[in-house]
Amino acid sequence: MASIKKILANDFYFLVFISLVVIIIMEAPVIYGALINDKNHYYTGLNTIAVIDGPVYLSYIEQVKVGHFLFRDLFNSNDDFRFFNPFWLVVGLAAKIFRLSGVFTLQLFRLILIPLFLLALYKIITLLLAENKIRQRICFIFSLIISGLGIFIYPLILAGSGKPDLDKVPIDLWAYEANNFMVLRYYPHALLAISLIFLIFYYFYQAIAIKSYQKSIRAGILALILFSFHPFQIPLIYGVTLIYVLVLAVKNKKLDFKTIKIYGLFFLISLASVIYYFYQILANENIFLKAIQNTNWTPSPFLFILSFGFGLILALYYIYYLGKNKKFSHTQIFVIVWFLTNIILAYLPFLNFQRRMLGGFMAPLSILAFSSLILISDKMRELAKATKFFLGAILLFFLSLSNLFVYSQDFKFLKQAALANVEHSDLVYVDKQIKEALDWYKKTVADSDIILASYERGNLIPGLTGKKVFLGHPIETVGFKGKRSEIEYFFAFNVLDSEKIKFLQQNKITYIFYSDFEKKLGLYSPAEKSYLQEVFKNDKAIIYRINLN
Repeated sequence: MASIKKILANDFYFLVFISLVVIIIMEAPVIYGALINDKNHYYTGLNTIAVIDGPVYLSYIEQVKVGHFLFRDLFNSNDDFRFFNPFWLVVGLAAKIFRLSGVFTLQLFRLILIPLFLLALYKIITLLLAENKIRQRICFIFSLIISGLGIFIYPLILAGSGKPDLDKVPIDLWAYEANNFMVLRYYPHALLAISLIFLIFYYFYQAIAIKSYQKSIRAGILALILFSFHPFQIPLIYGVTLIYVLVLAVKNKKLDFKTIKIYGLFFLISLASVIYYFYQILANENIFLKAIQNTNWTPSPFLFILSFGFGLILALYYIYYLGKNKKFSHTQIFVIVWFLTNIILAYLPFLNFQRRMLGGFMAPLSILAFSSLILISDKMRELAKATKFFLGAILLFFLSLSNLFVYSQDFKFLKQAALANVEHSDLVYVDKQIKEALDWYKKTVADSDIILASYERGNLIPGLTGKKVFLGHPIETVGFKGKRSEIEYFFAFNVLDSEKIKFLQQNKITYIFYSDFEKKLGLYSPAEKSYLQEVFKNDKAIIYRINLN
């Protein structure tokens, strides 16, 4: 027992221990999903809270595996614009060099980045929480498990509207920005993005505090990396850092010239990625249209409060306490600026990706909320330590109930998906004959070929083949709703062939994928069409080549 305490007293061993525990917890649903899989399906292990996004990331890996270092949007058939994304390039190169499947590589990088995320979170908490090591570690654990009150309101929402729209559901039940537990369940790029937010602020705060150009350079390089693959965070990073500098200037009644130079150095180093992102928007219409199409609204203030629950109330109380006593340290100022800037940006009307501004929000919220709990604990000095511990354990359990609920839903989803009883189950468990058809297609066709399929198959195909589709992901496919209607119309009737030939020609479609999803769309019978040539067939799928000659 003494040896365990000694080991955990060391930061390195403590973080290794926590990382192992977290990895086991986060991988348990993935392992469960593999264990319940039958021999007739290929298990992708895609994330249960954003399963439709998985094929997008897999499509990047597939492109690198065949030798492309610049990426194309395979969900837009009319787009050959190539762009640079260093994160997915590294992931793809790992898959290519070590000959790994895309689905395995996706899980591997998630495992690799969990310890980095925990390290970054621990560093920022220990820097900004001016308490002893024990309290810092308790705050760290607190920040990993705290959630909102979504679990308590969700049954009422279900009773009122059956299956509600997500904008009516507290985000602590479905959005990775809601808390650290949700980030740990998500895809690897989000883990790295939030980790970088923590590290950027860690070095930037130090740069300002000790007037260090070296720390500023580190923060700038990390921001450069972050913006290169996750530009959503540009307003957050620049907003928090700039407002903090201005608040210090007001507090000190002067704007220190060295502080300006430190901020300017940070800004200039990171600016290259920002310029490249805006170049992409200006150079390619589809990237601009996708940016408009990719709406991530913050829920109503009422749902926002429910989504962050008592943690939010405790954080606001601590800000009130500091304001009332008019005692603000530089660390407290930075945490408050970070906390309030998150909220302000999350409701700016001209940002259509408002919810992304909550990335990393749980860190300042946890520090402030935990500081409130310390105040409460200090006022309860007459209580025995055992009683305080018991009350604290009950509180932590209560605050983590939403996370426990969504975690249990992972297992429920996988169980239903294995039985094909839930939406998008075909993205997690792909019929092996469908996989066989897609493997044939992957090896046979050229990069310029475009395949027509239903939305369900179209969203899967790029991730497993690295080839283009006419219709796929709801955000990546520009004009998704219109294209989906066109496909449904195409398969609805077995007439109007001249019109359909014109549609195929105009959209440069060269293949048609025909499986159970396409059959459900209507009466279209591809076997009767002289302009279609069957090139692959098994019991579950037929692939036709367009032959207009």
